[in-house]
Amino acid sequence: MGLSETIVAAIIGALATMGTAIFQLVRNRAPSDGRPKPKKNRMRSVLATIALMIGCIVGGYAWSALRAVSAKEELTATMQAEFSRQFAEFAAKQSEANAAARGATIAAHGAGAGSTEALAHLPPCHISAQSADAGPVTCNESSAQTVAVCVVLPASAEVSKVRLQARVPKSEAAWVERDAGAPTLGSLHVGSATSEPPVSPELRSVCLDVANWSVEDTLAVRVIVDYEFAPPAKAELTAAAPGGATL
Repeated sequence: MGLSETIVAAIIGALATMGTAIFQLVRNRAPSDGRPKPKKNRMRSVLATIALMIGCIVGGYAWSALRAVSAKEELTATMQAEFSRQFAEFAAKQSEANAAARGATIAAHGAGAGSTEALAHLPPCHISAQSADAGPVTCNESSAQTVAVCVVLPASAEVSKVRLQARVPKSEAAWVERDAGAPTLGSLHVGSATSEPPVSPELRSVCLDVANWSVEDTLAVRVIVDYEFAPPAKAELTAAAPGGATL
């Protein structure tokens, strides 16, 4: 079973303190001047040493738990910052591409259909070290990191289908696609609904919450959004009524 550096440091500190306490206990039990020490003083030394040992054990465990929580918070902040950066870069590129075509398709609320996608890599689920008697290491809702993968599309487009695919990065395996409405795709857990926060007056995003429950594998996740434009409203033609005047 692998132990993190913080837990190893806590164990080493606890063992060192316990060794020192045991040494002091043995030293206190041996009289230095040949005369036996009062039984009351020996009992106080034993109780003080035991209290010190218990305090060291509790302190080491509390410190390791605090470091584990801090590491989880740092991982969450790092992931959020990285995904925000990737989303901002993708949104900027998509905005430039749509601005170039604004005079044709988007500005005219174009016709036809299209698709766009977003790709993200989700690290394995972070699990704190646990004893071997606890059984196999598994992920749960509290330890899994939920990430919103967002796809940018024209604001005037209508979403026709949202597809989700996943695979292990840098592998020869083909993309595996989720069945429509399925809550999971292997170890990937998927949100029940999408959200559509606006990006700009010309763009909006379609976001899907996903979480990697695997404790070993990083997953590459791809969200593909198919969309179409509503056909432009046709102007009603009215025939001019013939004049009724006669010469």
